[in-house]
Amino acid sequence: MTARHACLLFAAAALLTGCGSDADEVAAAAPLRAVRIATVKRGPAEPPVLATGLAASRDEARLAFKVGGVIAAIEVREGEEVRAGQRLARIEAAEIDASVTQAQEALNKADRDLARGKKLFADDVVTREQLDDLGTAAAVAKAQFDAARFNRRYAEITAPADGRVLSRLAEPRELVQAGAPVLVVSAGDSGTVLEVGLADRDALRVRVGDTAEVRFDALPGRVFAAKVQEIARASDPRTGTWRCELVVDTANAELPAFSGLIGRARIVPATSTASSRSYLPIAALVEGDQAKARLYLFDPKTGTVKSAERSVAFVSGSEVALSEALPDGTQVVTDGAAYLRDGETVTVAAP
Repeated sequence: MTARHACLLFAAAALLTGCGSDADEVAAAAPLRAVRIATVKRGPAEPPVLATGLAASRDEARLAFKVGGVIAAIEVREGEEVRAGQRLARIEAAEIDASVTQAQEALNKADRDLARGKKLFADDVVTREQLDDLGTAAAVAKAQFDAARFNRRYAEITAPADGRVLSRLAEPRELVQAGAPVLVVSAGDSGTVLEVGLADRDALRVRVGDTAEVRFDALPGRVFAAKVQEIARASDPRTGTWRCELVVDTANAELPAFSGLIGRARIVPATSTASSRSYLPIAALVEGDQAKARLYLFDPKTGTVKSAERSVAFVSGSEVALSEALPDGTQVVTDGAAYLRDGETVTVAAP
């Protein structure tokens, strides 16, 4: 080997040694990957029941006339407040007043006939059977008169309680049949309910008294507590669902007095709280299939992460429930989990 070759080999070795040292320094100086973490929490062992329905007053009355006729006047409009006993609508009373007069005259005649019959019976002019028939005729006339007066009283619609007019279903001069709804009125202090339809599998899980959360599309960001008040025992033949009524708690959050608001309920069946599962944000799952999902567990003592696989029982909103429980207080990586390696040291970013 010539001196020139030796010098070249020495220079190459020195250059390689210098490059290796720089690479180690760069690796050592590289900043730790910043991640965000979340703490695993406990939750119900079964998923909540989700349902959508319409809000309504707890006590709504569909008011109608007892007899049919032409509407003379409707004295209120939708949205107006009413007081108990206030007249809301009336029909033309000429025909029904004539019926009352006719019944009154028939009763007067029956009473006169009965009084005359008693005198004749005392004089042995009529028999006991004839007197009894006159008494029966007077009783029938009295019943017909009472019925006519009753119908006359219900030729007007009055408010059953303090409340608000929700809907006006007819207008003056319209001909309505007996019993046809004219006004829908709510009781002002009866509260608000959400009526939802449940599928058969959900109707079997929900019980009266189960707690719920209700959100309304028209009131974003507001959450109302609720409780299941009633569950139908027969399905609706039109939809095949079971009607469920939830009482919305408005004590701490005022709800506008509008019937028909679209509400979404999240019902937690009492049976699902008998046992619990581990819940974590869905963002903590890196990848998975129908059987397993991979996530990273964070060790606060060493600052390192460890890859783990767990089975997912179900998804609830932005969280997942695991089939295999994790110890209480376990921390998992959420933001940044997709870029980690098993055993990597990380730093926790500020919330």
